[in-house]
Amino acid sequence: MVKTLLIIGAGAEQIPAYQLAKKLGFKVIGSDLNQEAPAFRYADHVLIASTRDPEETKLKALEFHSSQTISGVMTIANDVPYTVAYVSKALGLRSISLESAENVSDKLLMKQCFQRNNVSCPWFHSIESAEQLTQFIQSNPLQRFVLKPVDGRGARGVLLVDKNTDASWAIGESKRWGDSGRLIVEKYIEGIQLSTESFLLNGKCFTPAIAERNYSRMDQFAPNIIEDGGTIPAPLDSATKQKIDSLIVAGAKALGISEGIVKGDLVIAQDGNPMIIELAARLSGGWFATHQIPEASGVNLVKAVMLHALGEDIEEATLIPDRDKATALRYWFPPHGMIQSIHGEDVLKAVPGLIAYGFFRKPGELQPLIKMHPDRFGYALVGADNREEALSRVKLAMESIQIEVSP
Repeated sequence: MVKTLLIIGAGAEQIPAYQLAKKLGFKVIGSDLNQEAPAFRYADHVLIASTRDPEETKLKALEFHSSQTISGVMTIANDVPYTVAYVSKALGLRSISLESAENVSDKLLMKQCFQRNNVSCPWFHSIESAEQLTQFIQSNPLQRFVLKPVDGRGARGVLLVDKNTDASWAIGESKRWGDSGRLIVEKYIEGIQLSTESFLLNGKCFTPAIAERNYSRMDQFAPNIIEDGGTIPAPLDSATKQKIDSLIVAGAKALGISEGIVKGDLVIAQDGNPMIIELAARLSGGWFATHQIPEASGVNLVKAVMLHALGEDIEEATLIPDRDKATALRYWFPPHGMIQSIHGEDVLKAVPGLIAYGFFRKPGELQPLIKMHPDRFGYALVGADNREEALSRVKLAMESIQIEVSP
């Protein structure tokens, strides 16, 4: 019998998962509030429901399930682990527990789990007022902190704050971007920042590739913290990689997760040891899981998550890299204004090793001020035999495009 997979979310970054599921011979149900969501054109069936409304999605899924069996539920590039777990539980399907889903959906709960279980992470505290934030900063005048909503996503409301910050403004700005209005502040740790994507199986952690996150534009966009892509491989030795795997296993266990996908945001502290900034129980966006990791390592974690959700067995061998390549992803950041024209696409297409690129806006549309990840204009992703070559190629890709903007 052909199995049916429900994919929560039908945006552009979910399209590769829809395509892969179809290629593997599964039927696909897509769910999204947007009736014109681009991934829907690859779905066999459509459920119109908000990905952030677990109850609505559950009811639509149960209605469908009453006539046609749903065999698995998953998401990708969509921070809705609770919706996935809630719907899976209602259908009696494989998923993390609802408690674990709550833990990964609330950054304060997550950090408290780490703290109780002695999992290394930056110092943190809940923030109730501008006065409280000012007190923390004044008691550590040489330290920088990160302020963010406990339920934020896509770098919305994530601010770098220090002794020069207007605390009242920062509190108000950060609260704008969370649903609950609750905030968390944590110590900003200087060091190499990393993106990981790991699959936990049989008590082991399989991390086929680690990317160094590129925060070279910190001064340009301050106090907003904006990532400008990432590079695989990260400059890490084997001992540090082993420490990272051990830390991810411990962090996941603290959250109640022993099997499946775990996405990590980590930092290597000054003493050389890794610390967890955040963990997520889902596949990442930004073409990391769908493009960068397969190109660099040969491992398809999207397929692994898909099969796991459908109740299939996963072979450990499929999670072990069979190649050692490099990739680099970068974004364009034009100034605020009306986009007049985009030049150089033919030059971009000729860049060696180009894997994918995309523009999120077109002439006649407004380019917003850069305050969060959705404000980025577009991206280019390249592959190469080594890190240096990948960085050289992605630089060519970025320089090939000229974006004219009128104020």
